[in-house]
Amino acid sequence: MYLEALNNREKELFLSLAYNLSAADKDYSPEERVTVASYCREMGIDFDMSKVNLSVDEVIDEISRICSNQIKRIIVFEAMRLTLADLDYDDDERAILKKAFEKFGLDMSFHDSCEALINDYIELQGKINELIEE
Repeated sequence: MYLEALNNREKELFLSLAYNLSAADKDYSPEERVTVASYCREMGIDFDMSKVNLSVDEVIDEISRICSNQIKRIIVFEAMRLTLADLDYDDDERAILKKAFEKFGLDMSFHDSCEALINDYIELQGKINELIEE
């Protein structure tokens, strides 16, 4: 939704974080694949997940170092949207995002707000799909 605000390096870092999150639970689900593909379309870039060469810690460190607070908020919001896409926000994904929140200086109330709003959005999208597909 907000990824067009990122510059090229921030986009690469975001997608590296997305890859690390997707790989965290050892299940790159169809929902996660669709979400990552939509991110790439939104940002107008192609991205080969197999070429990610930064660890999650390196990605988080670089995002923390080069991104503004607003970009950090966008990145964690969209990253959380990815983790919730398959309706399975597991402990490994939570640990990665918790690390990002801490490193970026974002409090857990922002985390909780993001999670609640994204879940509401997913529920609303499901209702819209039911209405349209009826």
